[in-house]
Amino acid sequence: MTSAHLPGSAHVTDTAADQAAADQAAADQASADQAAADAVPHALLQIGHIARDVVREALARRTIAMMIGLLGVAQVALALALDIDVVEGAIVSSRLFGEALGISRNNADAADQMRPLLQTLTHVVFHVGMLFGIVATSDLAARALAPGRVELLLALPVRRVEFVLGTYLGVAVVAAVGTVFAIGGFSAVLLWKVEIATAAPLYGAAAAALGFAAIYAAMLLVTTVARSPALAAGVGMVLYIVSSVTSRREAMLSWFEAGWPRDVAAIVCAPLPRLLGVSELGANLASGGAVDWTEAGIAVATTGLFAAGALAAAAWVVEGRDW
Repeated sequence: MTSAHLPGSAHVTDTAADQAAADQAAADQASADQAAADAVPHALLQIGHIARDVVREALARRTIAMMIGLLGVAQVALALALDIDVVEGAIVSSRLFGEALGISRNNADAADQMRPLLQTLTHVVFHVGMLFGIVATSDLAARALAPGRVELLLALPVRRVEFVLGTYLGVAVVAAVGTVFAIGGFSAVLLWKVEIATAAPLYGAAAAALGFAAIYAAMLLVTTVARSPALAAGVGMVLYIVSSVTSRREAMLSWFEAGWPRDVAAIVCAPLPRLLGVSELGANLASGGAVDWTEAGIAVATTGLFAAGALAAAAWVVEGRDW
């Protein structure tokens, strides 16, 4: 018996097949979207794990512990050596190690009288913190990239860019811990001596964090190429000095003859971070001084872009190396 061919049955079959294919494509797309959505938290989790290991190793090292101890000793010495007399809300005398500080008495408000001291404190925190950070963190990335250890780490389900970002974040946290410890101690001394609770030192800490972010990005780039703590520290010191000297672009360019020497110097210095501009921004915010937001914006932008560029270059080097 021959089966009859029903009109439109082929069309119904084709329609069902198309619908099934469309459903499968939608399911595949939903699965891909879910995988992409899950990849972001997974990457952040991996970066956090690597950063945690870097912080844990750094805090266990004697160099970091010694520097934190030195900061503690300096804070105790400041508390004992700083003698400030406040009468009716105004500073009438101020001495440090027995020497007069020269705080102006023209203002009846202790907070206004303290502004020059806060500005100086911000600069000190910025530059001393930068130098301490370069010395204390120069070998952290080199340890993570040591032969044998880096191969073992990259054998885990960790992308290389996650490794670079995690190491960078861990070192940034270590530097932030040291800066917060220093700032917190000095702020406590001022609160005790002058009874002034101020967030001014936090501006210095933020400025120091931004400046160190640029310096350490370059140090990390050098470490991914050479795996040498000494070279990384040397590059960090040189970059710190050169960036400080060239922060005043107009004044620095005036050292060169007009024409191609000045043009070449301008091109070479253009990408360098303007560390003095960042430091002055923190100091002016701390003391309530006037801020040139155009210059401050340029300083912050160049410093941030330099850090991002050096970090991207470090990730590119690690991605291309055969460990």
